[in-house]
Amino acid sequence: MRKQGFLLEAAAAGCALAVTASAVEAAEFAFGTYGLGSSSFGAGVTPPAGTYVTTVFGLYRADISGPVTLGNVRLNAGAKIDFFTSALSVLYVPERKVLDGNLGLSVTVPVGHIDIEADIGVGPFSASREVNGWGLSDIVPRAQLGWQAGEMAYTVWLQVVTPTGRYDPTFSPSTGFNRPGIDTGLAATWTDKATKLQFNGAAGFTYNFENEATEYQTGTEFHFEWAIGYELSKGFMVGVVGYDYRQLTGDAGPGAVLGSFKGRVDAVGPGLSYSAMLGTMPLVFNVSHYREFNAEHHFEGNETLASVTLRF
Repeated sequence: MRKQGFLLEAAAAGCALAVTASAVEAAEFAFGTYGLGSSSFGAGVTPPAGTYVTTVFGLYRADISGPVTLGNVRLNAGAKIDFFTSALSVLYVPERKVLDGNLGLSVTVPVGHIDIEADIGVGPFSASREVNGWGLSDIVPRAQLGWQAGEMAYTVWLQVVTPTGRYDPTFSPSTGFNRPGIDTGLAATWTDKATKLQFNGAAGFTYNFENEATEYQTGTEFHFEWAIGYELSKGFMVGVVGYDYRQLTGDAGPGAVLGSFKGRVDAVGPGLSYSAMLGTMPLVFNVSHYREFNAEHHFEGNETLASVTLRF
């Protein structure tokens, strides 16, 4: 099941940097509001009836740099971020079937700590500034519907990004985007019991609304996450995970003063999943590490995610 529930855009969502919109020529803040890396092993599985509580922890360290022209002013801008996030997600799956599938309703509430260091140059002059702080990130309610057909499980979802996080349009430690959005997609998991291999994929689109504080309209984004795992022993799986992000349409609005730009980034790394019983309660532990590459108009760095899920 999704580990940020599903967020950790928490880890990306919280990484809001107002100056970055000008500094990197990308989707505002050089991030999407969907938490890349939040779907890996078991991505297409909607679990049986019950209440599932997931705690997620994430650490994202990245940087971005490059010259930018803003009107007649040339800014040689660079930024580094360290972002720690923790999210609590509650998923409820009722007994009653919907269209012969399992309905899931969830909400994810993330908080985070962000540290931003930016080097800004104007002509021959330059300055370095650093800010850091804690705050609530953007809360994400979600509805999903999943089916199981033999060794194949698949789930469709619809989630809403609410602009509830700490936000300030100046150079401040914002942990929210102030950018409402809707994300929808399809995830699938195929388990080959003969070879003990599991193949996972999750593809979705994010449709963004305008950030009214900056009049910036970020374009539509596409994200694809994948994981290939091998079951070493009962309940213990190791493998390779990754994600790919592409901004499909350019930015618009009065705030997009640099024009219509599109971001991209790819990532790959190791992952593992472990499931067991904690008394009478099923427990699932997931951890993955991503090394980003091929970034354009997007932060590039390393992301580590860990989650623990209990069924009540």
